[in-house]
Amino acid sequence: MKLDELAKLAGVSRTTVSYVVNGKAKQYRVSDKTIEKVQSLIKKYDFKPNAMAAGLRAGKTNTIGLIIPDFENMSYARIAHQLEQKFREKGYQLLIACSNDNPNNEMACAKHLFQRKIDALIVSTSLPADNLFYQQSEVPVFGFDRKISGDNVINVLSDDRNDAYRLAQDLFKQQSFNNVLFLGALPELPTSKERELGFREALKERSENSVEFLYSGQFHRDSAAQTFEQWLVTNSLPDALFVTSLTLLQGIFQVLLRQNKGIPQQLAIATFGDHEMLELLANKTLCAVQDHKKIADKLLNLVLERLNHKSESESLPEPTKVLRDLVYHC
Repeated sequence: MKLDELAKLAGVSRTTVSYVVNGKAKQYRVSDKTIEKVQSLIKKYDFKPNAMAAGLRAGKTNTIGLIIPDFENMSYARIAHQLEQKFREKGYQLLIACSNDNPNNEMACAKHLFQRKIDALIVSTSLPADNLFYQQSEVPVFGFDRKISGDNVINVLSDDRNDAYRLAQDLFKQQSFNNVLFLGALPELPTSKERELGFREALKERSENSVEFLYSGQFHRDSAAQTFEQWLVTNSLPDALFVTSLTLLQGIFQVLLRQNKGIPQQLAIATFGDHEMLELLANKTLCAVQDHKKIADKLLNLVLERLNHKSESESLPEPTKVLRDLVYHC
């Protein structure tokens, strides 16, 4: 039922009904009899005011957009879960979309969310570093995990280069490996570049390790499985793996289980991300693990602070970096 229809049934103006619905009847001297009549009709017909329309009139919809690159990635799923819970507690609804690591999909998702008049947008971007898509956004934009270019964007980042360096350093401390495979994805992404740089810095300190670099077309399990399986056609199994995403490692496991009926116990593993299944392996496994709660808390505070102080004259804070923890499964 619309407001006009409710007003017609009550025999009063649309404005009067609006006053009653919004709790302003007494302020505008609407009689008790009229208030009672309108409230009775509201209850009878289960009338619900259009929250979106009310929000647009007030210049605020209490909705936050979130775009992540992969629903299967446990880190993104956990951060999304934390954000949804925390924003709901603050009276906001989180609208979640997935880009599937496709720049065109991401821009389409963002445009759709902007049309929904969201109050702010949080993104882990798949756009290359030189893309300024978000530069002209009138909606506050917050990047996380992957840096978004733009003077108007606030970023909460992991220290990918340092994290990769520490992870590789700990891997190489175990022993000298005859053959190490570095597997990443989407090498054009700033995140991918930073992780390779950190790995190479650690590699320089242990030059006796022989390394081959391999990149998958996507941060997807099936893409990683296909890439690794093709590589195995002309190469033997490595002694150690350095993998830039848990999703990619799952693709490798998929191939090893299919071809070898198990994960070779002598294979040393270093990966970004963690999962309970890694505790079941006999392999020495090192994981660089995000603090999902800390990232979600930081994003929540930055978004709320920005929404409460919208003055464009204010300088935006410098990017925040959150170090990963190193977790060992032996």
